Amino acid sequence: MSTPQRSLRIADCGLRIERREGTTAVSSRAVSFNPQSAIRNPQFLVGLAALLAAAAAAAAPAAAEPALQVHLPRAVQVEGEALTLGAISIVRSGNADLAGSASAVALGRAPLPKEEIVLDRPTILGRLGASGIAASDVLVSGADKVVVSRKEATWPAADLVKAAEACLARDRPSPEGSAWRVIRPPMPAVGPSGREVRLESRLVPQDVAGEAKVEVAVVVDGRRAAVQSVLFRLSYVQREAVAARDIPAGAVMTGENVTMRTVASDSPPPADWAPPLGQVATQTIRQGAVIRPSQARAPGAAVAVRRSETVIMRIQGAGFLLTGLGQALEDGRPGSLIKVRNTDSSRVVMAKVAADGTVEPVFDGAKP
Repeated sequence: MSTPQRSLRIADCGLRIERREGTTAVSSRAVSFNPQSAIRNPQFLVGLAALLAAAAAAAAPAAAEPALQVHLPRAVQVEGEALTLGAISIVRSGNADLAGSASAVALGRAPLPKEEIVLDRPTILGRLGASGIAASDVLVSGADKVVVSRKEATWPAADLVKAAEACLARDRPSPEGSAWRVIRPPMPAVGPSGREVRLESRLVPQDVAGEAKVEVAVVVDGRRAAVQSVLFRLSYVQREAVAARDIPAGAVMTGENVTMRTVASDSPPPADWAPPLGQVATQTIRQGAVIRPSQARAPGAAVAVRRSETVIMRIQGAGFLLTGLGQALEDGRPGSLIKVRNTDSSRVVMAKVAADGTVEPVFDGAKP
């Protein structure tokens, strides 16, 4: 197939450039040429420059377009467990099959959480060469190396607590009158992101009574990506009486000097608790102090135990009753606490006076 002839004429000098298939020729017509007049003529100089540029362009071979183009960013975050060229770069080619094959070239494992992997141009060209794509067919642009890190996600601590509470409600509901309270919240969970994410929770065996530990795992695409623990303790609702102002010993407790409030407690409330309104303070109670049962007595209650009297000490539990003798070291009304000396051991203990005149040690492990 022949290429049409193209000519560029220089009007004042009679020169002509002709371009044919593979050749470039400069010819002239037989006209008179005066160098001095040519130099003085600007059109001649412009035409000569254009002539030389066209000749150089015609003689230079056309650059071949690379079969594959790979553009590298400075840094990239990835998902999954393996790296491919398509995951860390932009791959282009006029050949769709070549672009697909190059994008699928394996570059090793993906980085672990908090880890970075650096891939440079020679490494990438080497992997392409091992896959049958010659380096001469690849144009790499962009950064000299790419820093690859894992794309991560964060799950708030509040979401983990909700999952743990749902586990407790399902597997270990709280007794009536109580509720589970978080005493050690979790840290936010950090792990690789993925398409499918769910939270799995389970109870962990605990030796402490009244406590529960729940393990919450973040499962990403079927794999455990992060684990956090939530610690709970049973909390009971109790009412307690508080001195609204100083209450002197012997004063009657009323709504003016006593207020009631509801608090959370780690132990269940006493079954026989009642507000001390109408009772008499057995000692001075300072403003803001919680009023204990031993600090109140019924008005006009007779003394049940006299000082120096011999009293019966009783310790009663599930299926047993222990009794012994003691000596009262002070007077006591029903419900009040007094000091009692054990007759056998001479040990002095605090004991609660019963209406029948017997006393019961109030500390754990007491033996008459």
